[in-house]
Parts: sequence; C-alpha cells; structure tokens
Amino acid sequence: MVNILIQEKFTVRLQTTYKEHPVNSAPQDTDLLIIDSSRFSLEELATYPRIRAVYTGPLMMLINDIDEMLQVLLYEQGVDDLLVKPMNHLLMLARIRALLRRNGNRTAPTHLLFNGLEINGGLRRAAYQGQEIPFTSREFDLIWYLARNACTTLDRDHLYKAVFGIEYNGYDRAIDMYVARIRSKMAVYPNLSQMIKTVRGNGYLFAAEH
Repeated sequence: MVNILIQEKFTVRLQTTYKEHPVNSAPQDTDLLIIDSSRFSLEELATYPRIRAVYTGPLMMLINDIDEMLQVLLYEQGVDDLLVKPMNHLLMLARIRALLRRNGNRTAPTHLLFNGLEINGGLRRAAYQGQEIPFTSREFDLIWYLARNACTTLDRDHLYKAVFGIEYNGYDRAIDMYVARIRSKMAVYPNLSQMIKTVRGNGYLFAAEH
C-alpha cells in the first residue's frame, strides 16, 4: 500500500499499532496520517483525542471488519475516514483524494516559519533557531494569530474577538500589555525585535518574510 501511495506522489505516514501514535510529536509535514489497526481494541479509542491534540491534518484508519457502533465511536474520537480491508487500491486512492480535497478546504496551517522564528500551532511552541521562547498560553494565542495573518493590520476589536472571544470595550489595554510582553521576549534576538509593529491608530502588524 505504501508503495502505491508513494508512486502517486503522496507524503504519507503509516503507523501500525496504537503504541506508535504521535502523542508527543506532530507529523505536520505529511499529507495524510494513516493508522493501520488490523488488531483494533477498545483500549485504542482513548488515544485518538490525544493524537488530535498535536495533529490537525487528515487522519485515516485501516481496519478489518468492524461493527457500526465502533465505527461511530472512531469518527467521534477524531478519525476522518475508515477503510475496511481488504480494499481495491483504486477505491482506496479515490477515498484518499476525496479526503484530502475536503481537508484542504478547512485545514489552517499549523506550522509557520519567519526569519528563523518557528511557530508550531499543534505543539503550541515557538522557537528561534531551535531555542524555545517561553511564551505563556495567552501570549502564544496572540502571536499565533498575528503570525497567521502576517502582513495584515489587525485592530483591537479584531484581536479581542480572536484571542479572548469577547468584544473590545474600547478602553481595556490587555492586548497592548501582551504585545509588550511578547516583544520583550523576542527582543533578545535582533532578527525578531521589529517583527510586531504598531500601526498608529489602527492596531498591530506582524511584519516578516517567510
């Protein structure tokens, strides 16, 4: 199966047991994560939400004959598609292409790189040239949103809704405080010191080249 997928120019990660699931790593450089669960057990169900905590791409599962209730449980736990073996390889490829088309319409980037600054949305980690920058959870939410909208000026109304989930009240300065903290942590790296710019009267701009 893997050879067929490689011939079709897919970048695929195939795993064969639930013990290999990427609970502590995020294979975001793959088109598709396929888990071959020929010997599926109920113990495996609990691992899928943990996979989804670090991997947001398309997730497919290969499985032997399985009853409808277990299929429902697997979909509820984060599996995007189930392929019941044995399956014709042409049908398998068609299902994979359909899944990737659907996923391409709804998946946001999870890994960004700017001037040596690496921001991983799946792991919620930022690092400059391999050295982690210790952002708090709220600081990370803000820089992640700014970076995803790089080269776009975002006003406080927009940032409050995106980061806090509330309307801006017109006078609170929490966003400014978090921007100041982010800047102070980035300032020790000359290449990062001017990344977040203040657009007077409008808001903030994440200005960097990929």
